[in-house]
Amino acid sequence: MNDVIVIGAGPAGNNTAYLLADLGYSVTVVDWRTQIGDKLCTGIVGRDCIRRFPLDESLVFRSVRTAKVTAPGGRTVEFSRPDVQAYVIDRVSYVSSFAVRAQRAGAEYLLGQRVTEIQVCEKGTKVRVTDEQESYTLTSKAVVLASGFGSDLAGQLGISKPGDYATAVQAEVMCATTDEIQVYFGRGVAPGFFAWLVPTSEGRALVGLISRHQGVSHLQSLMSRLQADGTITEVIKPAARWGIPLQPPNRSFGDRLLAVGDVAGQVKPTTGGGIYYALLASEIAADTLHHALQKDDLSAPQLSQYERRWREVLSHEIDIGYSARRLFETLDDCKIDSLMHIIASNGIFTELVSSRTLSFDWHGGIITKVIGHPLAAKALSLINPLISTLGSQK
Repeated sequence: MNDVIVIGAGPAGNNTAYLLADLGYSVTVVDWRTQIGDKLCTGIVGRDCIRRFPLDESLVFRSVRTAKVTAPGGRTVEFSRPDVQAYVIDRVSYVSSFAVRAQRAGAEYLLGQRVTEIQVCEKGTKVRVTDEQESYTLTSKAVVLASGFGSDLAGQLGISKPGDYATAVQAEVMCATTDEIQVYFGRGVAPGFFAWLVPTSEGRALVGLISRHQGVSHLQSLMSRLQADGTITEVIKPAARWGIPLQPPNRSFGDRLLAVGDVAGQVKPTTGGGIYYALLASEIAADTLHHALQKDDLSAPQLSQYERRWREVLSHEIDIGYSARRLFETLDDCKIDSLMHIIASNGIFTELVSSRTLSFDWHGGIITKVIGHPLAAKALSLINPLISTLGSQK
């Protein structure tokens, strides 16, 4: 019997496996993919993430100091800081690096294997695994569910679907020389959300967007526009989609069970980024399981400490980010144009860029700073009176 079975070899699963294996526990990781880290993602991580979870410099495509934001009416504002705010990385290799450490610490990996059923029993768990040729059962004292958004296994284990979600769509393209991230707003581009062009390796970029409906159609329109103006020269990989949870489920634990990463809704609702939050939660998951295994108490009451602890770290950011996200969805193109004009023309932009609260990883501070600014607050209250309520969520 394993001490822990981890289902999913993404950032959350791999780091949980590494931390537990490094403590001497027997850990098996199961993933239906054959290549670790091969998940759709833009691959942008903030400096806080890299400081806490370092990566080899060879995995960095480029450092990000500047982003150009284009409003629906065509006005472009350049957000630039002298110090690096984020990094565009080789996501597959970064996620794989955690798996390599886990394997070196003793974790076993079963790739190309799909978990179809999990039974939680009084004395352990039974995990049914299927590959192309056979089905078999693994047993463990506990299971870590890190299987990503939309996993059928979550429902089996009593973990509800996230309260809200959106869909991201992304393609890989060849593009004209550019070192800057481009962000586009507008209901004709990505209704209620945003689109991006993110340069990666030389001459290549990822172009994508988040939306609730018709994401592929919106992306095709954006790529046609960017091809027409010469920004995109060729499409290398066609559009592909993935789901993004915008709110966590009601709970992320149970008897002999913890859920970590996207399946637990540990994602920034503002941008859809989940790598850093997943890694932070994985540390808490591993520590919670370590103490539970030492006590030989893997009951839901014992493991509930995990949820309390990760929410203490992430809930404020997720809650205020979700409130801002929902309110942004109420703005039409004219209101977005007006808001960008106010921010760019009244000294607010300068204050934001120079503020210590500006962080790629933590958005709550900058959201409340905008809401609390006298000029911005007045304009926002005229655009949508409900926005002023965000200022109280500090």
